[in-house]
Amino acid sequence: MRNTDPTVFLLSATVDPMIETISGIVTHTPVWVYVLLVFLISRGIKARKPATVALEKLAIIPAIFLAWDLYDMVMFRDQSVANWSLWLVGLLCGAAIGYALIKRAAVTRAPAPRSIHRPADYTALPFMLLTFAVKYALGVMTAMSPELLQRPGVSACVIIVGGVFAGVFVGKFVRYVGVYRAAEVIPG
Repeated sequence: MRNTDPTVFLLSATVDPMIETISGIVTHTPVWVYVLLVFLISRGIKARKPATVALEKLAIIPAIFLAWDLYDMVMFRDQSVANWSLWLVGLLCGAAIGYALIKRAAVTRAPAPRSIHRPADYTALPFMLLTFAVKYALGVMTAMSPELLQRPGVSACVIIVGGVFAGVFVGKFVRYVGVYRAAEVIPG
């Protein structure tokens, strides 16, 4: 006997296109995005333990997010003074947040060349995953509905948010470099 319940039909009619959409998003995501996600998760997990880290290694995550955001700005936004000003405001606000997240007294200059000893950073993984998720969602929106992201209000919000996320990692790095440059080498 055939089910004539209208809710079953409505549920089926809405779930199937949703599954197709999600499947399309997952299968059309470039491999490098999955590799980046795994890399970010591994770095975020490592950051949860105190460590002596070279400044060059600490620069990798800020460089990734800064490059990703600059790419988005150049490829998907109008190259206007207003847009770059919005991005810079977002970047500076994010940098202030990132700078404040790192406690100066807890970071010391290490005896190893160009290295610092930092405590466990429990903010790194959540910020990396949140930044990745937002950037990924915006990438999907750009692919599926580019005209939506070109609306002035939406575009301004995306620009500022991108700047803030990149800025958080830049601010953390600036704090680490500042501690390194200001501190004497502590033996041990």
